[in-house]
Amino acid sequence: MIKISIADDHQLFRQGIVSLLSTIETLEVCCEAANGKLLLECLKDKVTDIVLMDINMPELDGIECAKIVKAKYPKIKIIMLSMHADHETIQNAIKIGIDGYLPKDTGKEELEEAIATVYNGERYFNAAITGTIMDGLTSQKVTQPIRLTPREKDVLKLICEEYTTKEIADKLFIAFNTVETHRKNLLHKTGSKNSLGLLKFAIDNKLFASE
Repeated sequence: MIKISIADDHQLFRQGIVSLLSTIETLEVCCEAANGKLLLECLKDKVTDIVLMDINMPELDGIECAKIVKAKYPKIKIIMLSMHADHETIQNAIKIGIDGYLPKDTGKEELEEAIATVYNGERYFNAAITGTIMDGLTSQKVTQPIRLTPREKDVLKLICEEYTTKEIADKLFIAFNTVETHRKNLLHKTGSKNSLGLLKFAIDNKLFASE
């Protein structure tokens, strides 16, 4: 059972998340807090695996709270749920070491996938957030080698082998939407417009030449 704590100053949104998570058998909400200060008090007594946290909160906001949580409870994973999707805010959160970042309008399936991914030790940023990060890097004219995660390489290889999204999902035992997210991330990272562009990228970089 994955134990979840939630910090958000909007009561209706907080209650909505609790209601949504209660329908997922593998999750248990162990703490609700209206701000970062109350969350820290709760974490003293409640065992927590993952914190879902807003950024804008009174008394102690999400960024400052996340710094403290990471320092005092390094094993706790943090997923930011925020309406703020600008590059600067996202980068500030990433610098702290958060494990995931999602817009507040994220659906149940993707939220569940993000929680599972983060719980298993990986970071999770959906396509929109990844796109903002990449656009920000481009605007700053930062030239860096394109780095793909092991899972992105798995998906790219199967795309190059002409597997469909459903076939990739079945083959890698992941959700259909997760494959779509990885595909969008690959398009953003490589600057490709479609699967043909991804194939060209793989060939140009000799990613699978030795296999």
